[in-house]
Amino acid sequence: MNFTTRNRSRYCVSSALAIGLLSVGSAHAETAPVDPDDDSIVVTGAAETTGLSLSSRETPQSVTVVDSVRMQEQGLYDISSVMEQIVGIQSNRSSALGTDGTNYTARGFAVQNYLVDGVARPTNLYGFTEDTADMIAYDRIEVIRGSAGLMTGTGQPSAAINMIRKRPGTDFTATAAATVGSWDMYRIEGDVGGKVTSDGRLRARVAGAWQDNDTFIDREHAKRQALYGVIEADLTPTTLLTVGVEYQNFTNTGASRGGVPLFYTDGTKTDFARSTNGGAEWSDFNRKSVNIFASIAHDFDKNWHLQVDAEHKSGSYDETIGYFFGTAIDKDTGLGGTLYSTRWASDLTLNAVYANLRGSFEALGQEQHIALSLSHAQFDDDQTPYPGWWSGGDYMKSVNAFEFFATGETTKPDLSPSGGYAGNRVRTTAASGVARLKPISPLSVIIGGRLTWWKQDSYSQDVSGPRTWTPGSNEKAVLTPYGGLVLDLTKTVSAYVSYASVFEPQTQRTIDGDMIAPLEGNTYEAGLKADFLDGKLSASAAVFRMQQDNYALADGPGIFAPDGSSAYHAVSGMKSSGFELEVNGEILPGWRVAGGFANARAEDRDGVRQLPQIPKNTFKMFTAYRLPGMLEALMVGGNLKWQSKTTADGTGPNGEIYTQGSLATLDLLANYRVSDHFSLTAHLDNVFDKKYYSGLYIGSARYATPRAFTLTLRGTL
Repeated sequence: MNFTTRNRSRYCVSSALAIGLLSVGSAHAETAPVDPDDDSIVVTGAAETTGLSLSSRETPQSVTVVDSVRMQEQGLYDISSVMEQIVGIQSNRSSALGTDGTNYTARGFAVQNYLVDGVARPTNLYGFTEDTADMIAYDRIEVIRGSAGLMTGTGQPSAAINMIRKRPGTDFTATAAATVGSWDMYRIEGDVGGKVTSDGRLRARVAGAWQDNDTFIDREHAKRQALYGVIEADLTPTTLLTVGVEYQNFTNTGASRGGVPLFYTDGTKTDFARSTNGGAEWSDFNRKSVNIFASIAHDFDKNWHLQVDAEHKSGSYDETIGYFFGTAIDKDTGLGGTLYSTRWASDLTLNAVYANLRGSFEALGQEQHIALSLSHAQFDDDQTPYPGWWSGGDYMKSVNAFEFFATGETTKPDLSPSGGYAGNRVRTTAASGVARLKPISPLSVIIGGRLTWWKQDSYSQDVSGPRTWTPGSNEKAVLTPYGGLVLDLTKTVSAYVSYASVFEPQTQRTIDGDMIAPLEGNTYEAGLKADFLDGKLSASAAVFRMQQDNYALADGPGIFAPDGSSAYHAVSGMKSSGFELEVNGEILPGWRVAGGFANARAEDRDGVRQLPQIPKNTFKMFTAYRLPGMLEALMVGGNLKWQSKTTADGTGPNGEIYTQGSLATLDLLANYRVSDHFSLTAHLDNVFDKKYYSGLYIGSARYATPRAFTLTLRGTL
């Protein structure tokens, strides 16, 4: 019996890899439930990204923070909607949420690095990403574009997404909200927190959300539930204990892993209704997880701080897949497509511990900062194999697109377990150190590195037999250095340069049977950061260039390694370059903005552009204005997004190239304070009902959401 452990992605990304840095130091900052009267939509203060306590201006990389107030104002209920608002991150959503067809890129490469309170998820094991998470549990999302290896060790040179959980405050606060919207969308959420004991030494917070909605796609129906609880206890005046649990459950039924074909067989473009569904009526996608976490933090004195975090995550995914795929169908008969069927299911376990010591000391007449960390994690992926399209027969059969799209009705093949088990295990240990040194007052030198040990094995198992383990990547003490310079040109303007490296373990083998060496990458970035209007407004400009070596390229059809797998060889010269401009804050009293422009182009060693389905240029700008005087109860705002043209992978039946031209969309919002405790918020998205594709794949695509309306009533105590 042949068992194949899953490491799935619909995109074989020819890309460079690099690394950078992301924080955990801010994970335990005290936060309280959001006050709807708070006009802040951005965070312009400290966003720790090195393990040191540094503000954005002090950090020599591009950083964006989306806080819970902005999520609330824009109606960003899940991480996917947050990602679409971040400057420099491009969405390519070519299938339903919950599938592996919801992809994001930054600086020309895939975004795969997710962290929760600084604990990284593995990038090469399917199902561990947080791409369906509800935002009710999170205070803010910290995004560092480029490399993030000082904290993650491995990954892409695109961006790292650090999701910071909520923490209780000392004052009692409570909020509740009810939302209704287009396509029978209903959502209820609540958030309560404050001190438990009279002296405030014990604090707690509980938040939860329930959502049920159809979508603009026929037969597609999504549900999500999230529950979060956390307790903080001051064991001593200098020691803090935090314990919490987070539950997430997401289901999407009748959903498709694919889109609709872009061409007819005569080479003309298709033009289906946006509600067209390429998924079988019995198709569904389920993800569930329970995270238990704890930390203890101790201040030795005003200069030195020790924090130890631990997390256990038990999760699962279960995906019953039946989806239409075809690059071209007959215009008259609807023939030419195929229904692919299978089931993917796995139990996932994460156990991780992280320790960070940071502090400062006086030298050269300046305050110098240092941080040291140790971490260990184990990720287990235990799969139940099922038959699929690789088995042929009913699992990969021809269908009439017109008939199938109309009803989604088709015989469900036998998706009983194929027998036995399979899985992966990753164990990783790391030690890192970073220092911020100031030889003179206006100059900061940030230098650090991370040593990573990484071991990945896979197994197969018959129903009654023992597990048979197959060794995989085994990397020992891989060094990923980091360096940066920050120069304060004035009291409000800084210039910076930085360098970071990356490695990514690989499982491909050469024709001689040797494992391909890890991917290696270098990232170079330079920029300017500035604060204006007494810190109310921040702006940044960055240019970057990345290069990758040891990219695994297949030798060709019929060329195999000794173990029977396809043979690969390593190539160098993959690269990406571009620039970003961003602004956040208040430009006039009551008028706030958050957004910017991003340019990125990824190329192979021959200069051929990679990922043409991702726009080279994007612009995003959210703005909100609280009216003055007697109209101050009303806030109005909007969100403008623009992207340059995109091109689908592959060609049409006669060599046609599908190109989607540049496009812009506009969203509007209005918030009205009914009283001191209640407010109403209305959102109208895609105001001009622009019809376009939200994601392009090989010859197929998924439509973007049409004009949509939501109304939220929110109350607070």
